[in-house]
Amino acid sequence: MTNRVRIISRCNGFIFPMLILMTASAAYSQADSAKTAAADTAGIPLKYLVNPVWTSGTITSNVSYAIPDSVIRWSDYTYAGDLLQKIPGTFLANMYQPGAPSALYFDGLGSDYTKYLLDGVEMNEPTTSMLNLYHIPMEFAKDVEYIDAVRAPIYQFNANGAVVNVQSQLYSESVPFSKVRHLEEPYNYLITDGVFSQNIGYNSNIDVGFEHQTTDGRFVNSVYDGVNIRGKFRYSIDSTKQLTATEVYYRTKGGVTGGDLPYNITANIFDPAYYTLVRSQDANLTYLQHHLQVAYSQWDPRDSTGLLTATAFFDYYSFQFGDVSLPYYLSNLSRRFGANLRGSETIVGTKLNFGAEAVRDETYYNSFANIPSRNRISVYGDDEFSLFNFVKAGVFGRGDLAGSEFYPAMGASFGLGNESFELEAGGSISRHTPSMSQMYSKTQDFKGNPNLTAETDKVLQVKATANFGENVALFVKPYIRTIDNPIYFSANYTGEPIYPTISVANLSKRDIYGVDATMRITLWKFTAAGTFNYIYEKTDGSQVYSLPKYFASGELYYHNILFTGHLNIELGLKGKVLSTFTGNDFYPQALIYVPADVNEFGPFGSTDFFVRGRVGDAVIYFTIFNITGENYVMAPVYPALDNSFCLGINWEFLN
Repeated sequence: MTNRVRIISRCNGFIFPMLILMTASAAYSQADSAKTAAADTAGIPLKYLVNPVWTSGTITSNVSYAIPDSVIRWSDYTYAGDLLQKIPGTFLANMYQPGAPSALYFDGLGSDYTKYLLDGVEMNEPTTSMLNLYHIPMEFAKDVEYIDAVRAPIYQFNANGAVVNVQSQLYSESVPFSKVRHLEEPYNYLITDGVFSQNIGYNSNIDVGFEHQTTDGRFVNSVYDGVNIRGKFRYSIDSTKQLTATEVYYRTKGGVTGGDLPYNITANIFDPAYYTLVRSQDANLTYLQHHLQVAYSQWDPRDSTGLLTATAFFDYYSFQFGDVSLPYYLSNLSRRFGANLRGSETIVGTKLNFGAEAVRDETYYNSFANIPSRNRISVYGDDEFSLFNFVKAGVFGRGDLAGSEFYPAMGASFGLGNESFELEAGGSISRHTPSMSQMYSKTQDFKGNPNLTAETDKVLQVKATANFGENVALFVKPYIRTIDNPIYFSANYTGEPIYPTISVANLSKRDIYGVDATMRITLWKFTAAGTFNYIYEKTDGSQVYSLPKYFASGELYYHNILFTGHLNIELGLKGKVLSTFTGNDFYPQALIYVPADVNEFGPFGSTDFFVRGRVGDAVIYFTIFNITGENYVMAPVYPALDNSFCLGINWEFLN
């Protein structure tokens, strides 16, 4: 059995579009690919095809939304943010600069409320609880699990907004397999990526990958250089048990524009000459990360849901921010290590997901604070009951002993339906502790607050899914969230400082009301798919516009298989519309997004034209961005790209 990632690539429009036709002529059909995949494992005894491969890294089968390999390889994304914004209820505060730490909001809550996992192990940095979306190794991914706010706190500490679990590839290749990817975009943005995999004997496999990203930058002081090296070793004890060792390494360095000066924002913000108004032409931000985990997986072939994984992990993080114009320099070194156990069992119509975790987070050096370590022991259980084959109910709970404080979480759900219609209502209550940087960091313009208290988060939601044959699918999720003692950032821009003064405190109450909806309609060879999000937020009784109140995106495309099954093609339009908002401004010294209430932006809209072509293992993408040349921003104050086009290619090889 061959499992592969097909990485979606985009390339700069400086290459003539004729290359699309030239490359497409070399591709071959999906049917041919299936034959090739079957031939990959010829001659290997069945017991060595490793049944647990497809389940390794799974958190739960009760995912709110899944992005499988079939979707990933047809998505023209350049980094994880482009792909994850397909999830209903998400808003991507895109800085439109390669390597920049764009933020993804899930139903109104930002990155510090979202936990990003690799095979069930957290990747968020311990000090800030943040993660740069460029550091999620999508080229390593087989599929992505998304768990929304009701159950998310059960599966990870402080995951009140969402859990995103990237399941990495596990290969079984009887002959050497390799994949290369090349991407070019404006401003000399280059990505070169390569993967190699090979079985070692009958019961083990090794795969390695390397990626290098560089750009001259679109703004003043926005050069970027990033390296990602990853590898995995798999040893199959027998057909139901396996050991894996995974290492992911990141090293990135870039300039930090800080965006246009917020107090100087004018109607001319979209004038390219305005882009030079940056906070500092000398600031730079450097990341380094090691992510190492060793896991044991066991799968019961008599029950496809019976899974047990035990993982030991160690992470090392370093981020350094420097600005000689202040002068200012921050160095932060942290690490995380521990072990977790996850399991799933089905007994007479009852499905139990369970787990336990022991973790130590350490910030062992910070230029501006003495940050104590945090030890945590966690246990959780999620029990679902099935009645009459169309009714299900679930109860779930979690307990975290963090330091000397105990933080419980609990919830329940009830649902009914069949393959055509499903309805589920659920709710949970959980706690969200302040990050260590919020409590202890003391920089020139940001001071931690040791008196911060944990938030109490209560959420209720209803999810309805309807499938009308194979032609129409609909999903709707209204929700209500109330947060007591919300942790809130505020910025003081008075006096025109280079960086604003940031304060953090507990407020009284934060209310969020929203609706997420998606629809997909297919008629003959045409498909229309769209997502609509509505969010209304009040903090201490005042309405907040840090995110658009309305946000919609969608695609309309033609899909066909041409040339006697040798070219699988999609072409069409995709676009977005968003209402007025004030947005969130990035603050590089603390790696946080702060509500920027200086100016209002929007409403905006944009449209792209795309062509996706694939036959077998050759994939080509051609996109014309912003074909109407609209001026808009998604994260003040970084204007989106003007009208431009790009071209990309991805190719897999069996040697």
